[in-house]
Amino acid sequence: MSVIQVWRSLNAEQKQILADKRIDASRPIDELLALMKPLAACDTLADKARTKFGCSFALAIVVTIVGVIFLLNVGGIVGGATALLLVAVTIALGYFYFWMKKIDISNNFRQFVLPVLSVFREDIDASKPVNLKLDLSSPTDKSKLQSESAPYAAGVYHKVIDSMYRDPWMSADAVLVDGSKLSWSVTDSIRERKKTKRNPRGKYKTKTKYSKKTNLEVTLRMRKKTYDVAAPAEAELTADEKHSTVKVERQVQSASLDPVVPRALIDLIADVYRNASLTKKEAGA
Repeated sequence: MSVIQVWRSLNAEQKQILADKRIDASRPIDELLALMKPLAACDTLADKARTKFGCSFALAIVVTIVGVIFLLNVGGIVGGATALLLVAVTIALGYFYFWMKKIDISNNFRQFVLPVLSVFREDIDASKPVNLKLDLSSPTDKSKLQSESAPYAAGVYHKVIDSMYRDPWMSADAVLVDGSKLSWSVTDSIRERKKTKRNPRGKYKTKTKYSKKTNLEVTLRMRKKTYDVAAPAEAELTADEKHSTVKVERQVQSASLDPVVPRALIDLIADVYRNASLTKKEAGA
């Protein structure tokens, strides 16, 4: 099935999500997954097709320029028609390439959000809504730019520019089957470094490198009648008459824009449960 066929099969809400690159929903977990899985399928096909169309579009531009010049010099109806055909094919390839770029969403969606919610599905109360907010635009979108350095020199590079981005792309909360209330958020802090140098042949070459720090924050509010809670290392533990609340945070660093692995969040929440034990009443039951 092609990306166009999958896109056409989406409902109006799903198409709007691809256009806006945002989700702000409050629904039971099964309804959320039903909404999101077709989007992931469309994005997977679009990623694969966009690479092929991009290469074909670039090649078509070169072929069209050379071909049109040659055919116009040859002249005649056949030459003119062939030139028009080359232009039409190039325009079509360009249209579909840029359309697929327009509906592209962050890889965080397929590689983190969907796997995390799929794992949590059995632990979330299916009758209660999950409140989910996602920003699926590019992590280096201009709206997320925090600062940009003045150009400076470093080694063989005569021009280096550092750009800092902040991308708070996910927040969610849900009620679990044991009555606990879970909330979490994910924020990326990104440094984009563009380095330009001039090689011995006089050509300029620019490299772009990224470093990223992902901040995971989890809050778990657990019922005292169910759990005796101890805080994991470097966590914050507060309590009221009926509940114990654990707040824990973890940072994950990487040298690329690849999404943080789902295991980072799953293990963080598991650590909280490993430091909790059932009360004697619950254990006896």
